Amino acid sequence: MDDSASDPEVVCPFCGSSETDQESAFGSEISKTQYYCNGCNTVFERIKFDGKQPDTR
Repeated sequence: MDDSASDPEVVCPFCGSSETDQESAFGSEISKTQYYCNGCNTVFERIKFDGKQPDTR
């Protein structure tokens, strides 16, 4: 399952490569997605954020 096509370009925080693939929809926390960088062969996590403010009522 590759949902990275719907995300903006995901850039590796270690080497700056945009050659990344979504590894898992969930990382170490439910609020993170796990990616794999094909440039430096590193797994990294990205915080999921849809840009909407949470309802605090």
